[in-house]
This record gives sequence, structure tokens and C-alpha cells, in this order.
Amino acid sequence: MLGSVMSRLTAVLCALTFWLVSPVSLAQGPAGGPRSGSETLADSYELTPLPVVFDKPVDLVAMSGESDRVLVVELGGLVVAVTGAGRDPVPFLNLVTRVTALQGEQGLFSVAIEPSTVGERFGRPRFVFAAYTERGSDDLLVSRFPLEEVSQTATSTEEAVILRIAMPEPFHHGGQLAFGHDGMLYVGVGNGESSNHFLHERPWSSPSLASLRGKVLRLDVSGGWEAPKGYFVPSDNPYVTTPGARPEIFASGFRNPWKFSFDRVSGALYLADVGNDRYEEINIVTAGGDYGWPSREGPECQALPDAPGLVDPDCDNKTFAAPLIGYPHLAIDPAGGQAVTGGVVSRDPGLPELLGAYIYGDFVVGRIWALLPGAQTPVELLSATPGITALAHGPADELLVAVISGTVARMVPRSAAGSGASP
Repeated sequence: MLGSVMSRLTAVLCALTFWLVSPVSLAQGPAGGPRSGSETLADSYELTPLPVVFDKPVDLVAMSGESDRVLVVELGGLVVAVTGAGRDPVPFLNLVTRVTALQGEQGLFSVAIEPSTVGERFGRPRFVFAAYTERGSDDLLVSRFPLEEVSQTATSTEEAVILRIAMPEPFHHGGQLAFGHDGMLYVGVGNGESSNHFLHERPWSSPSLASLRGKVLRLDVSGGWEAPKGYFVPSDNPYVTTPGARPEIFASGFRNPWKFSFDRVSGALYLADVGNDRYEEINIVTAGGDYGWPSREGPECQALPDAPGLVDPDCDNKTFAAPLIGYPHLAIDPAGGQAVTGGVVSRDPGLPELLGAYIYGDFVVGRIWALLPGAQTPVELLSATPGITALAHGPADELLVAVISGTVARMVPRSAAGSGASP
């Protein structure tokens, strides 16, 4: 096997240490030159940073159709709003006293805002939903906060916890939240397992329908303030009638679904699942799909990293949903990566050649790729700063990139860089 979990974490921490103490440098063009088929796109883009520094930004949420504000989620527990005029002086949401980000991959992960039509339909304020690890318990929480429409801030003193999921280790929490085209709240939950011994212990959490870990959940929160749990289970969820299954489950078999997004045109759900020993992957997630962890990693049945044989000896006889994209770790291919960061299907009018392309990156190596419409093989667009934590749309569909060292930047054609373009 190619390394271990500890060597993987060491590589990530080394990358973080370097970039947190060094000036941000946003390089242009792919490292080592363009790969096959990318000649017309590689070396054509760069990132223009916002003139604001953030504290470990990990998610970006546009308040589309309502303002020019972008919400920047900081790992330590703040959600701050930024516009072309700069950073708002009052935080959008302050959970610093409730969030722990002291170990591993803990922290405040994401927020999602209800569509404006929901509050109007029910005659109530809209809610903001946040996913974070709770100080004291280390549990993964999904909580609800009222949105104050006048000040455009969330009321942190009126928190209602709708999900609490205990995690065995401070890693692989997932924590992505997003509303789908169907109005339902989708929740990415990691398996909470980093140590190799979990691969030997059955039943595995990720494929088990009795566990919420290693899953994408689908919740109806539109009338949930009246429900004891704060949500209803949609009647068309795939396991509602399955004995012993948690009915909230939409799809299973994930290790760490760190980022996902919905294509606003097709409604397709694109999800990045962070790999273990050999491969990273992007999946298109559908109801009832089993995406293979821990039996499979990327395109292959997974071998045990600490013993002979496969994790699942019966893997070849099972059917799993195949990844849309899988790329190898650096020990297999120096042009690969080490920890995928999911992105978006680009609708940026300033990048017409990328319209409809799925854009994603890698946290450790800082590369950004595009899977063009109808293509089988991604192309590398540029090599940026290691520590990419989010790729998202801004209020005008501009393509934004967040970096853990504190930068939020816009991807632009190289010829436009320096022209003052900003989110």
C-alpha cells in the first residue's frame, strides 16, 4: 500500500503549516505544463483575491437575488458577510463560543439559508441552518437559527438543534448543507473514522442503513418548527419503508463527503468524497445509491492498509455506484492530488468556455480542474495555493475560491486579471 493514514495527515498538516505562515501566492497555470486535451484552457486563468483576509475560510454562500453579499464561513465559528465595499462589521452568525475547532477536522463547516419563498408560504421568518462540531461533546450538530431580514443577520441566541450525531474520532465529519431544487435540506455526514481499525470492524458505518454516518441525508425543514425533531422525513426518501433503516438517509457509502453542490440547471447533485490511501473521487448522487466505502476507493476494491487482502473480500461481487471522476494520489501520479475539494458546475458568464463544466480542486496540492460538458477526462486549469477549501458561485454567478490561509478570490481569465474584477 502507498503510505498510511498518518502519513496522509502529516502531508496535509505540512501543507497547512507552510501556507499559514507564508504570504499567499496565487500561481498561474498548471504545474508541469498542460496535460493532454487541456492546451486551450490551461494557463488561461488566475485568481484575483478580495482585499479582505479571513480566519480559515471553509465555505462560501451567495445571497443570490437579494444582495451582492457573500457569506464566508470561518472554521472557528464566525460567518461574516463581504461585499465589494468590504467586510460587514457585524458577523452574520457568531457561534465561536459553541464551536470546537481544536482537533483534527473539527469546526464550523457550512451554512444554508432557506429560499425566500419558504418563509412567505408559512408566514414566518426564514431560517439559517449551520453544521458544526459542538464544544464539550465533539458531536456533529445541525442547528437552526431565525434570519433577521432587516439586518440580514442570524439570531444565534435562538438556536434549535435538529440533528446531533456522535462521532468516534475528530475526523471525517462532512458537514456540508445545501437546499436542493426540491426545497429539501441535504446534509453530508462523514463516517467519523480515521483509524485503520475501523476497516476491520463490522458492521461498517458508511453502508449501514442503521447509522447516519457516512451518508447524505434529506430532510423537510419547511414546517419543521412544529415537529419534535425540527424536521419531517420526506415520504419519498428511499428507505422510508425499509425495516431498521434510518428514514433520513438519501444515499450511503461515503467516507468524508466534504463538499457537494447542486447544478442549478439540471438539479444534479455533485459530491466530493475524500479518499484514504490511493484515490479521490467525485460522485453524482442519486436516491438510494451506495457509493462503495469502505469496499471501494475510487475505481478499485480497497486493499487493507495494515494487513494482507481486501477490506471487503466480496467486493467484486457487489454493485456500487461508480464515481464520475476519480484521480490518484501523488504516489501513483504526480499530476494527481491528495484531498479533493468539491466545487460547482460553472455558470459564470465571465468564463464562457467553462459554462456547464464541473470545477473542483485539491486541498493539498492546490490544483483546480474542470470536467467539460460531454468530456470523459478532466483538464487542469491552474495550480493555485495549497489549502483550497471551497469553490462556489458568488451573487452574480462569479466563480469564487476559498483558501484556508485566509484568502477568498475570484477566478478570471488571465487577460482580465489586474482590471479590478472582484466578487
